[in-house]
Amino acid sequence: MEDVDDRKAEYTYEELLDRVVDLLQANNPDLVEKKRTRIKPPQLQLLSSKKTLWVNYQEICSMMQRDPLHVYQFFMAELGTEGSMDGNQRLIIRGKYLSKYIESLLRKYVIEYVTCEMCRSPNTDLVKNQASRLYFCTCRDCGSSRSVAPIRSGYHATSRADRRAARNAKG
Repeated sequence: MEDVDDRKAEYTYEELLDRVVDLLQANNPDLVEKKRTRIKPPQLQLLSSKKTLWVNYQEICSMMQRDPLHVYQFFMAELGTEGSMDGNQRLIIRGKYLSKYIESLLRKYVIEYVTCEMCRSPNTDLVKNQASRLYFCTCRDCGSSRSVAPIRSGYHATSRADRRAARNAKG
């Protein structure tokens, strides 16, 4: 009969690790390969001197698998302005905004309301609990669930340029 300690010494750590990775690739390839989901940058057009049109708004909401109304509420709260949807599901925002600024807010939305904090997967569901009225982000890949912050209206995210302009206006 073979000794237990002799059997353990047959495999090195690297061989065992390679074996586990091979088994994972054979049975669950989604767990091994990291798929990066790229969200297209927002396409903005100026409608007038005081209105901005977000052309691919519906497409971005579909890629994130989020309700356009929730994304709309987030952006209106962050921008501190008003907006509306037109017949083609494009977002009209009151004010003049650069694509880079909207893109930075979109990144903030993705981190807070789309990406799983455990496995960093964008494959999540955002569900509102009717009893507690809280939103929960549940990952379809790893199964983790977390509550997300409610959208607070009245809050205005300021950029470095906004802070600099306010500082120059004071002094």
